[in-house]
Amino acid sequence: MPTLSALLTFLLTSAIIIAIPGPSVVFAVGRTLALGRTSGLITVVGNALGTSAWLVGSAFGFAALLAVAPWFLLVVKIAGALYLGYLGFQTIRKSGQQSALVVQVGGVVRSPWQTLREGFLVGIGNPKVAVFFLAVLPQFINPAGNFTAQFLLLGLGFEILGTIGDASYVLGAALVRNWILTEPRRLARIVAVGGFMIIGVSLWMLFNV
Repeated sequence: MPTLSALLTFLLTSAIIIAIPGPSVVFAVGRTLALGRTSGLITVVGNALGTSAWLVGSAFGFAALLAVAPWFLLVVKIAGALYLGYLGFQTIRKSGQQSALVVQVGGVVRSPWQTLREGFLVGIGNPKVAVFFLAVLPQFINPAGNFTAQFLLLGLGFEILGTIGDASYVLGAALVRNWILTEPRRLARIVAVGGFMIIGVSLWMLFNV
């Protein structure tokens, strides 16, 4: 098992990294502004599942795969960025329609599974998480202990902190969104802003490939 000092240092490092809004946070906030609090929270869960895929893959030898095929990470980053751009464009294009639905029925009718899947794809395409698990987390592992068990334990701590942090951003965004539900034009603009935020994340990811 990792030493107590290593565990505490890792959790502090994780908290600092999580507090800085990255692609997952901005995407979840954009989804919240566009589709509401429930969709935002489902997006957070989907994102956590996606980043957990990096955790499990890294723990069981994904780093070895990247050593043999380093281009794979590049493919994941580009695909995730392009998918985000598409979602952002669709959000902007349908902003008026979505805001009208929110005013009429209190929320856009949308499949929770679709929202979960979108969040998952964003999480698995998040380069910050990939680099963190592959390059940062191993530094806190005790060489005398079981590598895989320690990796999963530390990664679980990161996932819990990340989920709490992302959910906090979503709840804050939901408060702002609910304040303007009765003003369709404002809501349409907010929905569009959510779309532009998502596109901004996709561009940020592409420029950091």
